[in-house]
Amino acid sequence: MFRRVTVHVIVAVVLVAMGHAVSADPTGDVPAGPSLHAQLKQMLAQKAEHASDPDFLVRLADVYLDLGDSLVGDQSKRRAAYEDGAKAAREAIEVQERNAEAHYLYAANLGSSAQLTGLMASALTVQELKRHVDRALALHPNHAAALHMKGMILEELPWVLGGDAEGALTHLRRAVAANPSYVHARLDLAKAYMKRKDSAAARKELDAILSRPLSATASAGNRRYWEEAQRLRNALTGS
Repeated sequence: MFRRVTVHVIVAVVLVAMGHAVSADPTGDVPAGPSLHAQLKQMLAQKAEHASDPDFLVRLADVYLDLGDSLVGDQSKRRAAYEDGAKAAREAIEVQERNAEAHYLYAANLGSSAQLTGLMASALTVQELKRHVDRALALHPNHAAALHMKGMILEELPWVLGGDAEGALTHLRRAVAANPSYVHARLDLAKAYMKRKDSAAARKELDAILSRPLSATASAGNRRYWEEAQRLRNALTGS
């Protein structure tokens, strides 16, 4: 039973991690510029001279997370990217402990790596995720992605392990309030309302997503979330 619980938590965290880019780019669009591989190559060439620069290390962790999300179908390379991202974020924390983005990116990369590695029975992994998400929020209370991640952890954990249905809704609402363009968080909020049989509230969130047409440069993740919102909204029609 505990193994199943941990699986749900890790999966929830991975889903949040997939939406992390929205916190950097509220539109959810893919920025123009070098490819992720080119960015990574350039940054690795500069890493030695920036080893004590927390901002550089945070950017590196973010690129690794983006890269891991993009390598669909190549599990070993995805896992390696997430592990390197967690390492870069950890290095940033060691240099500047009061860096909210570093704590968030550590949790996001760690959760993604754990899901791929199969660390499903590790309560320590879950506690590590929670600790860094909580630290990110202590430092930056309106960090949308961290609010989203914390909301999903509270949503998926049973109450005996720290789950909190009302707290989950509160954090998801705060994530959307902090970044109204955060499609993934708004979609998860709508799904939470559906789980609670609150169709009116769910429709409101889904309509907010669908009222903003996808741009030509929308990320693959945001396209998936928009399409899922469309399916859910159709299912709620007339309910």
